[in-house]
Amino acid sequence: MTDWEKQLQRKAAAVDRTKTDLDEDIAAARLDGKSFREIGRWAGVNHERARTIAIRINGDSRTRAEREATA
Repeated sequence: MTDWEKQLQRKAAAVDRTKTDLDEDIAAARLDGKSFREIGRWAGVNHERARTIAIRINGDSRTRAEREATA
């Protein structure tokens, strides 16, 4: 394997980790009660994308307070 191959593979792996971290932070912000528009603006994604990420990770789009109110 060449140096370029190694370097590019390392960087691609780092990007994947960063994307995963961003998605987890988006989901956590929603649980803490932040709006999808706020989250989207902060994360540089569309608010619908933020909603989709929160649903995928949290299981639904509700905040922690909303979940507790229906429990």
